[in-house]
Amino acid sequence: MKKLLIFLFTLALILIVSVSFLPIKAGADLGDFNDYDSGGSDWDSSDSDWGSSDWGSSYDSDYDSDYDSDYDSDGSYSGGSHRSKGNSGMDQIIIVVIILVLIYIVYQSILNVIKKGRKMKNRPPSSPMAGPTVRDNTSKIVPAITKTDPTFSADKFIAWTKEVLLTLQYAWSARDWEKARPFEKEELYRQHEMQIKQYIENKRINVLERININQAYLQKYVRDASYEYLTVFFQVRMTDYIKDEVTGKVLKGSPKVDSHMKYLYTFMRKTGVLTDPVKSNHSTTNCPNCAAPTKITSAGECEYCNSIITTGVFDWVLSNIDGVKPQTVIDDSGVIIRDGK
Repeated sequence: MKKLLIFLFTLALILIVSVSFLPIKAGADLGDFNDYDSGGSDWDSSDSDWGSSDWGSSYDSDYDSDYDSDYDSDGSYSGGSHRSKGNSGMDQIIIVVIILVLIYIVYQSILNVIKKGRKMKNRPPSSPMAGPTVRDNTSKIVPAITKTDPTFSADKFIAWTKEVLLTLQYAWSARDWEKARPFEKEELYRQHEMQIKQYIENKRINVLERININQAYLQKYVRDASYEYLTVFFQVRMTDYIKDEVTGKVLKGSPKVDSHMKYLYTFMRKTGVLTDPVKSNHSTTNCPNCAAPTKITSAGECEYCNSIITTGVFDWVLSNIDGVKPQTVIDDSGVIIRDGK
């Protein structure tokens, strides 16, 4: 009987371990914000219906004490005081009942785990509605900017930021971060450059494909005596997965499942810099200072005019990226002016 119980218990473990290896959505995208909804908590042992209490040591100790204590060290029967031959029939009935109960528990547990596995496998991609609401403050922000910068255009600025987002995402996927040099402030560029190096060293590629920007609007504007900061909210749909560079095996995510991501891109420029209809918002193709075709060094310097164009002195530059998740706290102040004007 004991061997049967061990067999059933082992069988249950094998099935459960097998189910645990069902493909689940398991961090990536530009900046490693996507966690692929790994949902590890669904597999926590506390959620299981057959935890250690069901198979606890008390059951094993009762079994062992009932049998082992009736025998001497030499294997001869000593006739323990708590057991008699006359009760053997009743004992067998009890054992059968216990085994049936255990079989039922194992059966129910396996069904529950399989159901959870299917639920994890069929879990839809992260919903575009997930996470906190990010307010569109464009109508408040535009008047605050045009008060001192009359030629600023929200439409042109947002169109340019979309180009920036797409350029950065594809540069990330290509692991060629020099393409991002005209857009990012020095500190942010170095941070992302280090992350790209880690992918290269680990021989992994974070593939980002079919990128669609579903929403883009101005979320926050802050200006002080030195700099002004303009945050754009993006809602993006794309396929996002990590594969092994050598084998091509997909390690995380799926090329067949869309990820819905939300970002806050914050751009900065020096206070007092005005929009130039010819030069501004063209850093994807031209230097914001001399308007020459964009070709800059690793230090962010234009090779034509020798100006460092990634400091915000000539035009907007990306200074920060945040991924919007359910726990993200959003500051929807809209407009904050601290320059005394």
